[in-house]
Amino acid sequence: MNLHLTHEQLCDVLLADSSLQFIDAGRETDVVDQHLQACLICSAELKSLRDSLSYFRDASVAYSRQEFAHNYARRSSITPPHSVLSQPLYWAAAAVVFAAALFPITLHQQQSAARTAVKAAAPSSQTAESDEALLSDIDQKVSADVPSPMEPLANPTDGTTSLTSTSDQRTN
Repeated sequence: MNLHLTHEQLCDVLLADSSLQFIDAGRETDVVDQHLQACLICSAELKSLRDSLSYFRDASVAYSRQEFAHNYARRSSITPPHSVLSQPLYWAAAAVVFAAALFPITLHQQQSAARTAVKAAAPSSQTAESDEALLSDIDQKVSADVPSPMEPLANPTDGTTSLTSTSDQRTN
């Protein structure tokens, strides 16, 4: 047996170890197993591949655990790093945001105070004006000769003039 196993055959053996066995490869795996028992070079190559994959798996699992712990520790802290708190630009920005948040509240309070002052002074003058307007409107309606609902309708014939005597009209 001068021929050694190819890379594909070694990979098939690794995959067969991982319980991904193929149904058609039953006869071929017997031949490969016999060759691995007889050939020390192919056995060493297979062992080297298995060890490399095992080391890679261990290293990747350890790295992922380390990164997860690092990210979890970084996220669990609410306060920013010390260098951020010592920078005056962040403090100035925080003051501007705070002032901008207070501006609408103070503006609303000033407007409501002005409205209450106007409402306190205005009702006496407004009620006096509205009472006078109401009384004058009532006087005008009472002194009218014919109440507005009883006034005659407009003449539907625009071009003709009607001859109605003044004696037919009623006066109060």
